[in-house]
Amino acid sequence: MLSEQKVRQLLKNDQLSDKEIVEIRDGLRNLAEVIFEKWQQSKKLKIENVSK
Repeated sequence: MLSEQKVRQLLKNDQLSDKEIVEIRDGLRNLAEVIFEKWQQSKKLKIENVSK
């Protein structure tokens, strides 16, 4: 997981509060989890289709 400091550095925004940085980081992590799960599902479907 990215630290608050690393997120702030990547965003290049010193005006965001610590709370906002944590919310952005957590939101990005949640989005990444959804994308990864969708990728896993599509990969599984491709394997199942090839096996038939």
